[in-house]
This record gives sequence, C-alpha cells and structure tokens, in this order.
Amino acid sequence: MSHAKPPANRSGNPRTTNVGGAAAPPVFPGRAPRVPGKLGDVGREVWRAVWAAGEGAYHPATDRFVIERYAELHDRRAALLREVDIDGLTTVGSTGQTVIHPALRYVESTEKELRAIETTLGLNLEARLRLGIAANAARRTTLDDILGGPDD
Repeated sequence: MSHAKPPANRSGNPRTTNVGGAAAPPVFPGRAPRVPGKLGDVGREVWRAVWAAGEGAYHPATDRFVIERYAELHDRRAALLREVDIDGLTTVGSTGQTVIHPALRYVESTEKELRAIETTLGLNLEARLRLGIAANAARRTTLDDILGGPDD
C-alpha cells in the first residue's frame, strides 16, 4: 500500500495558489488613461471602475485595448437591454407566434464575452485566485455594505 509523501519531499506543481503571499509590485503606478470618447455612459463608468479596481495592475500600453473592449461590451449590453425594456421580453414571430425578443440572444452572447474578459482581467474572485492576486489586495466589501447594515 502506498503512502503520501511528506510535504518536504514532494515535487511538481502545487495544487494551491499563493493567496497569502506578498503582493505583487504595481505594473503601472501612474494614472489611468483618459476615458475613450466613443464610450457611452455605462462604458465610461465601467472604464473608470476597472482602472480604479486594478490599482496599478494594468498598463495603459498593453491593457487599455482589453479594458476598452470590456467597456464597449457593457455599452452594447445596456443598449440591447434598453431595447428589450421598450419592446418587452417577447415579440411576434414571422408566423404570428409569440417569441422571445431577438435582442436577448445578443445579450447572452455579449455576457459570455464579458465573462471571458473578466477572467482575463482578474475581475472575479476565481480569476484573481488563479492569477495569484492576493484576495486582500482586492477592494473589500462586507456583506453589510452590500445589503445595508442594521443602521440603514
């Protein structure tokens, strides 16, 4: 019967990430680039939020295009959802049947692209852990902050 090796004798890749390790130095300690003029209201808000949340983790020369694409996709999603809000969730199909609004299909594909970029940028917990970004380096939000504390 085989037994597990003691930790000191193990080789190969570890199965866990270095969550408690030292924080990585900033990639770019300067200010975030200006918001691209072609972004809408939602995209501008997303642009600012991503650069602020990154706190030096992104470099304008290499990461701005990914972040810009992410903000553009948020603008697209908002426009599609506005269209659905105006028209309703369903519409009349070509043969008179009730069908789901065609824009919802594009909302779904847009959200799929957003999730992929969120993973690339480390904007969700799982991606940050996989990228080795310390969980305490992310902005902390308590449950009371989200739900409203007892004083609210």
